[in-house]
Amino acid sequence: MIWMRGNLIGRGSFGRVYHAYNIATGEWFAVKQVDAVVTQSDKRNADLQEASDALYREILLLKDLDHVNIVQYLGYNLNKEEGHIYIFLEYVPGGSISSLLCEYKFLDEPLTKFFTRQILQGLHYLHSRHILHRDIKGGNVLIDQNGVCKITDFGLSKNQQQDSNGAYDTHSSHTQMKGTLYWMAPEVLTNNYSAKVDVWSLGCTVLEMITGEHPWMELTTLAALYQIGLHNAPAIPENISDAAKDFLGQCLRIKPEDRPTASELLQHPFVQIDPSFDFKESLKQQQLK
Repeated sequence: MIWMRGNLIGRGSFGRVYHAYNIATGEWFAVKQVDAVVTQSDKRNADLQEASDALYREILLLKDLDHVNIVQYLGYNLNKEEGHIYIFLEYVPGGSISSLLCEYKFLDEPLTKFFTRQILQGLHYLHSRHILHRDIKGGNVLIDQNGVCKITDFGLSKNQQQDSNGAYDTHSSHTQMKGTLYWMAPEVLTNNYSAKVDVWSLGCTVLEMITGEHPWMELTTLAALYQIGLHNAPAIPENISDAAKDFLGQCLRIKPEDRPTASELLQHPFVQIDPSFDFKESLKQQQLK
């Protein structure tokens, strides 16, 4: 493929993401760039090796995934001359949930539940394939112009296919903390967890959408880590619907075995969408708030 790199549009858990143009087809796509491990000196650079390993892990996961709520993998390229690995992905023009929150401060409940249901559909698909995302948050959910959510950034993800009977089996083979602290489930600190960590992070993402702030926003990183280590859950706002409170309460149960699966949460009243809901109209109403 002959392509041109455009503007920087984001940063993932590892590497930078650029807008790119396919010269042969005239199509736009996204490209994630990570420095490649080429020389012996590179191999001794732990950070570079970790970033390279993460990108190859992302490639191995994404190449077999096909779901409307998962960003589509288009291919990859290793350019030893430039010293970069590139992973080609579909371009999602609407930005992320985080970028929407920068514009609108918070999202109303109809829009929040519309996005939440789609994230759950993506998680159910991943978990049914024994895949833990491990970094669900507003910045890792892209939105296209029609309001379709796409889970992205699989650099921290793990496939438990070889380790257990299912994604929801608690496993102790995780050797490092993975994820972004403020969205992190308490059991991640013990390195003994399952796909229920994604359910917790989803709850934190719903809080992020409804309030415009991520959990533990008022705390320093160290103080937030302390609260999570004490097995405390973030506060649930009072000024939201009972259905939203119950949904969040279920996602943020301290014991992972008490949390529902993504499949079970898809049956929750909070994520049942009104047939009359219109994404573009909802976004217009959001602009007036």
